[in-house]
Amino acid sequence: MKPIMLHGHERSITQIKYNREGDLIFSCAKDPQPNVWYSLNGERLGTFVGHNGAVWCIDCSWDSTKVLTGAADNTCKLWDCETGSQISSVETNTAVRTNGFSFSGNLIMYSTDKTMGFPCEVLIYDIRDELG
Repeated sequence: MKPIMLHGHERSITQIKYNREGDLIFSCAKDPQPNVWYSLNGERLGTFVGHNGAVWCIDCSWDSTKVLTGAADNTCKLWDCETGSQISSVETNTAVRTNGFSFSGNLIMYSTDKTMGFPCEVLIYDIRDELG
């Protein structure tokens, strides 16, 4: 097993995820730019630009076509994995701390913080409405 050095974040990393095939690594940090890397050599393939705060969570769809990120800027964003373009963004009352795709890739879930008088929430969306 060979270690991979990922040079690309300005602040500490908050989450790292492999895609299903294991050829891509997705990383997010306490900076606003989540990244995607080639796992064989650690080459950065791209950056998802659009957040304005620390990115707490990241997930990749089962077929590696979409990426989901949640951040301290009170947004959960859906991205096209190949182009890096933003597909959709959901605004929340507090920071998004966790997120994920269903196995079908049709549903996303995310959870928010209990802070500033707002309760923590777990929300589930059908993204076919956004993509339709």
